[in-house]
Amino acid sequence: MKRREFLKYAAGGLSALVVGNSMPWLLESEVFAAVPAQTLNFTITDAIKDMATNNDINAAQCYFWIYKDTRAVNPLPAESPGPMIFVKQGDTIEITIKNALDEPHNFVVPGMFDSGAIAPGATVTKSFVVRKTGTFLYQDTLNRPVNRVMGLHGAFIVMPAVLTGTPAQRVTPYRTPTPAVQQLFNDLGSTAWWPGLPWELGDTATDTPAFRQYIWLLHQASPNLFAEVGNFTAGLDYPADQFRKKFLDERFDRNAPDRANSVPQYFTISGQSGHFSHNNPFLCPNNRVGEPVLIRILNAGLWTHSMHIHANHVYVTSINGVVQDNPLWVDVFTINPQDTIDWLNPYMRPPDVPNVTGVGRADTPLVSLHGQPVWPPNEEINTRIPDGLFAGAIDLSVQLSPLCYPMHDHSEPSQTSQGGNYNMGMISGMNFTGDRNTAGGVTTFPNAPLVHGPGPLGVFPPSSGV
Repeated sequence: MKRREFLKYAAGGLSALVVGNSMPWLLESEVFAAVPAQTLNFTITDAIKDMATNNDINAAQCYFWIYKDTRAVNPLPAESPGPMIFVKQGDTIEITIKNALDEPHNFVVPGMFDSGAIAPGATVTKSFVVRKTGTFLYQDTLNRPVNRVMGLHGAFIVMPAVLTGTPAQRVTPYRTPTPAVQQLFNDLGSTAWWPGLPWELGDTATDTPAFRQYIWLLHQASPNLFAEVGNFTAGLDYPADQFRKKFLDERFDRNAPDRANSVPQYFTISGQSGHFSHNNPFLCPNNRVGEPVLIRILNAGLWTHSMHIHANHVYVTSINGVVQDNPLWVDVFTINPQDTIDWLNPYMRPPDVPNVTGVGRADTPLVSLHGQPVWPPNEEINTRIPDGLFAGAIDLSVQLSPLCYPMHDHSEPSQTSQGGNYNMGMISGMNFTGDRNTAGGVTTFPNAPLVHGPGPLGVFPPSSGV
């Protein structure tokens, strides 16, 4: 294989291309580094990526194949996964794809679009109409699973054509929600147990975006195997069965140089790991109680992950494009290879914070040893470490804010990097920045009626009708 000028980069993959002009709220959201795009233009090429533990004394890098944004104006940084793509149901999407690699590749949105095989050096331009809503993993489906796992994948998000709601029927992420899912979204911001904001409403007074959603695209990377694929010269395509067997089953050889093993060493969420995923506001939700969020989870790799989130149970509203008749209410859920799963996180008060009559109930709060209510946790958030030790000209204390809760994978090796560097792997979480306790300032985005009551927040039981 010809060696190309590799791109070297460290932190991307969190940028979104918003196609068309009908979702201005997304361009203003702090949840995404979003840019407008009238058309899509990608080059299929290769790159070297700095991984989570890369530094001056530890070269932690991996070779990838990538969908590189090559629009003429302000193209996004190269990365694997490719850019998040947001479109609306009914939109017509024009896409141009050039293949700069040495074997055939393609671009597929399952159930919607297939570019067909693109020969080395060739360019195709096609268009398609978006017929479905939901969460989709765009990918290269040729020589399965090699091309996809080598990095040719990304998130394709389709929002409903109608993005305005009423007090009776709130907006959901789906064209045809089931009665249970519709009821679930109706209850957000309007019931005694979930006061606050509906999903599609934001608040200018608190800088709360509308349509709060996050993308967790799971992947596993093997630097040794990926380099072997990049150097393969015996034919156009690396043997898929050999790739799969090495990726999943090759045993560790302690005598081999540089840990010459083909199983994954890096585990990423939307291209990031460890500190870069857990403390990244584009990946780790930072919201108040009463500001529900949607988390879209996709698995581009070959491992199965059991994602476990603390502080809240979540509702599984969609599994592989099927909106659920009876959404599960869970804190652990298995994500198989190529799964697309939607979680609705109600952002209720953490139920492990006790009150007088039990755990998580919105009644009279217990009082701390210092005489302050345990919720809202103002005393804890306002604590400074070290506390009171540096009252002079130099203050080295650090405030404890926000309240941080983890999300990790019960497939424990994924918590590591380079085969054992904990906790630099597949982790994220959810953070609480306070309560939704403002009575005004809510914007209707886009022009949806306001349903909002200040009241006590965070009551424990699940939604009615679900």
